[in-house]
Amino acid sequence: MHFVFRTLLAFSIGLLLICGCTSQEESSNLVTGSAPQFALKNLEGNTLRLEDLRGKVVLLNFFATWCGPCRQEIPDFVRLYGKYKDKGLEIIGISLDMDGAAVLGPFVQRYGITYPIVLGTRKVVEDYGGVKGIPTSFLIDRKGSITQRFIGSRPAHVFEASLLEVLSELK
Repeated sequence: MHFVFRTLLAFSIGLLLICGCTSQEESSNLVTGSAPQFALKNLEGNTLRLEDLRGKVVLLNFFATWCGPCRQEIPDFVRLYGKYKDKGLEIIGISLDMDGAAVLGPFVQRYGITYPIVLGTRKVVEDYGGVKGIPTSFLIDRKGSITQRFIGSRPAHVFEASLLEVLSELK
């Protein structure tokens, strides 16, 4: 089973562009439609379902521990999560690491990640448009619709401005 998961995840990562090589201009700010549902395992083996977060604003971040631009965004995500969690923000990190929990546990501790981290699958990568590069993030409103997609790394103020806009919308 572990071999199958690693093989599928390796295939998914093989489809990704080299980490951080996508330009910010390639991102599409407006993406329409409902966010694809998923049920993914966290580091403790519990299942996190997107549908359970309905009513919250979700920042979904596809990343890997070996990706430099991904590591640069994480402290900003930790700060934003601490600042806006009580206002309805949920940040979910979807790891695309082939070694899964073995590398994620120490990584989460080292970076002080306070938001949920789950193990990505080939299916979730495909469901979200084949994620072409990492980091890639999706902003999902309280109704479950994708409002923005960010391909490549962004400074905190870009995410914060987008979050504030969606958090301020009526529930």
